[in-house]
Amino acid sequence: MRGLPCLLVALAAGPVCAEDPVTAEEFDALTLGRSMTWSEFGAVYGVEQYLPGRRVRWAAVGAECTAGHWYADGPAICFKYETDSEPDCWIITRTADGFDALYTAHPPGTPPVTIAETPDPPACPGPGIGA
Repeated sequence: MRGLPCLLVALAAGPVCAEDPVTAEEFDALTLGRSMTWSEFGAVYGVEQYLPGRRVRWAAVGAECTAGHWYADGPAICFKYETDSEPDCWIITRTADGFDALYTAHPPGTPPVTIAETPDPPACPGPGIGA
């Protein structure tokens, strides 16, 4: 029944309704101890490892790993890394293959980033190896 109101809204106003955002508790349960690939337009641009205490280790393709943490801000999941002055916040929803994430700073209609589990943690070239 939920799909019909979304379809009616989509026909009248534009984009199709997404699933409800995952809560912080759901996100933690679904990612803790795992590594996830982040892809846009079919190309992987980074891998993130989810550690205890809502800590993360992020590696953009070909870059060194960066430590950080995540937290909830309303319906958004925000990531704050040691090298950033501001957090990156995302509205994350479940999909059949993992998650979709909409960056809160992008304009409406921007395609979502896809997030799917990967078997390996990020490769961390550079001085932080093994950290």
